[in-house]
Amino acid sequence: MSATAAMDIPAIETSSTEPLRLVCSEVWGGNRPIHRAVELPGVRGTLFSQPCEGGRGGDVHYMSVCGSGILSRMCLADVVGHGEAVAAISDQMHAHMRRSMNTPDQRRVLGDLNTQLEQLGFKAMTTAAALTYYTPTRNLAVSYAGHPPGWLYDKALRRWTRLELDPLPETAHPLTNGPLAIEPKVPFTRKSIKMQIGDRIVLVTDGVLEAPDVSGDLFGDDRMQKVLDDNRGGDCAMIGEAILAALTEHRGGPQLDHDDVTFLVAEIVPGPSGPAFWNAVKCHITRPRGNSAELDIPSPASHR
Repeated sequence: MSATAAMDIPAIETSSTEPLRLVCSEVWGGNRPIHRAVELPGVRGTLFSQPCEGGRGGDVHYMSVCGSGILSRMCLADVVGHGEAVAAISDQMHAHMRRSMNTPDQRRVLGDLNTQLEQLGFKAMTTAAALTYYTPTRNLAVSYAGHPPGWLYDKALRRWTRLELDPLPETAHPLTNGPLAIEPKVPFTRKSIKMQIGDRIVLVTDGVLEAPDVSGDLFGDDRMQKVLDDNRGGDCAMIGEAILAALTEHRGGPQLDHDDVTFLVAEIVPGPSGPAFWNAVKCHITRPRGNSAELDIPSPASHR
């Protein structure tokens, strides 16, 4: 799907045997119902998003691939509110992600988006999780803007843990990593992780963790952890189905009408190699963008 068609998402898009594949210079996403497989360079998984009012919701999902085809970005955001009331904010976020697909550092992406929302007068609190994966080194960079931390699966240890950021120093700005559209010039940090083939990531919005049962008891972190622990051997699609089944059981029925519900389950897979890889690296080196030096792009000589 091309960037220009990224918002033309059907009212309901369901799972398909063919995953949505993104290649060079593409952005895809929106705020409509979806449940299907997705694939980026070096990353494969499943995405589920269901607005509680059925149409457009406050949960926003974006995926992009930079012009070189070796830097993939995944983002989930949760705008306070539902339906058409948040459509304008969602559209602005999508346009910003499209413009930022070649910006390697997601801290800058979040900071610029926060500034833009402030300048446009949008005051609806928005949380976001932004992940950038650099295929050649298998480096994953994680940043949050007031968003619940995701989960990370270490295949070698067969263990799921929370994908937390490093503790902030005492001198840090009090709103560091805080929600968007609250205060301008909020700083954001990132955590860099060396991934291995088979490692996995799960991101969710509050609609998952705060799903109530009939007595008001929330689904919560512990139930989510149990679902992941009980499905270590499953692939991304199976884990996604297990999350949905657990939510349905907890809610006492299939209707997820308490809030917008979105989650992403992704696995690290082999990325571009051989001629395709070196063409991508050459493209990236000959067309430098932003702070691309931060990514330590390897020289061809280092791989001989």
